[in-house]
Amino acid sequence: MIRSLLFSLVIAFLSIASVSCGDCFGFMGREKIECHNGGTCNDGECDCLKGYSGTFCDSLDLCELNDVECVFGDCEDGLCICQTGYEGELCVIESRVKFLGKYRVSTERCDPLDTIAGKEIEIQRDVFDASKITISNLFSYSNFPINGFFSKIEAAANANSMQFNIFGQSPDDNQKTINGTGLLNLTDTNNITISINYRVVNGNKEYTCDLDGTLIE
Repeated sequence: MIRSLLFSLVIAFLSIASVSCGDCFGFMGREKIECHNGGTCNDGECDCLKGYSGTFCDSLDLCELNDVECVFGDCEDGLCICQTGYEGELCVIESRVKFLGKYRVSTERCDPLDTIAGKEIEIQRDVFDASKITISNLFSYSNFPINGFFSKIEAAANANSMQFNIFGQSPDDNQKTINGTGLLNLTDTNNITISINYRVVNGNKEYTCDLDGTLIE
């Protein structure tokens, strides 16, 4: 009688234990697979919460967790790494847009050449490169005969900065080259000014120049 009772108890115990066993839980309902960071086990695999991944939900993706969507860039560790030519939290702002417009030149001095005043320069988007701008009428032939350029000058806008770089180039595809930097001053938004310092080399001649202007449109 006692033997029969003990046998029945063993059978019942094993039945309960076998029900508790599965892909996610082991003997007596103990967790076989432990999912972290709020994940739950289903069919032997961890279903992770948003922003987590990996076998046990141990890998954190801040970009997914915080819904970071970079317009012109890639998200790394929750932050946008912008493509060249773009800036801002979500890489949606063109770095060059702050420079665009027409400027009235108060002075353009080129040692040992003349000093020019009253003309205009214009900064526009480069249609082929989102990171570049073009400058019209800088050290132009009409103002500096013989030595000046016929073509526009190219420059690269620096991200998160008021500065652009005139990289070394030969605008007219000859021996005459130019390089320099430009700086925008937004201290007074009603009187935005620009300063450009550049150097022109023409054969064995070299001209050091600086230009100051004010945004007019």
